[in-house]
Amino acid sequence: MAEDQPGPTGTSDHDDRPGQRPTEPLGGPAQPPEPPPAHGQPGSELRSPSPTAPLPGDPSAAPAFAAAGPPREALAGFWRRLVSAFLDWLLIGILAAAIGDLFGVEAPAPPAQGDGFNFQLAGTGPFILVELAYFTYFHATSAGQSIGNKILGIRVLDADTGRSLPYARAFARALMSNLSALPCFLGFFWMLWEPRKRTWHDIVANSLVVRATVYPPGEFGRPAR
Repeated sequence: MAEDQPGPTGTSDHDDRPGQRPTEPLGGPAQPPEPPPAHGQPGSELRSPSPTAPLPGDPSAAPAFAAAGPPREALAGFWRRLVSAFLDWLLIGILAAAIGDLFGVEAPAPPAQGDGFNFQLAGTGPFILVELAYFTYFHATSAGQSIGNKILGIRVLDADTGRSLPYARAFARALMSNLSALPCFLGFFWMLWEPRKRTWHDIVANSLVVRATVYPPGEFGRPAR
């Protein structure tokens, strides 16, 4: 019969034959996104690791003042630095006297009346040597603190990076501090009008003295890496 005859090919809008899958769009079904490769698998090194913030007190991380400098209120003031220096010099004097007695070097005696200026270099030798060794070591540690600095809560740091000074610059700072004291301690008083409260030896060593409460130190007495 006529109604049993199949129609022309391609004239039907829908195929009712059972088991036939509907036509899929060009390109196949959408695939789910692949998960990132696990650590240690091939291709994991191609992905950049997520940035991690440095831990507080990490000596390898530069404090925030590396770019613009610390705020002025974070810098150590004159009186705090003066008391810290007095305590350090008192301790250095005791150590120098003990070393001088050990090697038979007498401390310089004040000149007698009428003798004029009598500078004894041999007597000041132990003091200068102990001072250079003392400040070079402690200011190059991860804390950047001498004993007097620790008691008064201040630190000596690199003015550019905020890290501890290298030994060479710590030595130059200690050596220059003696020259800062020669013209009536003018080099120390220089911090009173210097914008970043720096003395002459701070300028030479490119260092800053900051409050430890604002920039917490590392481990006291530990050499910086």
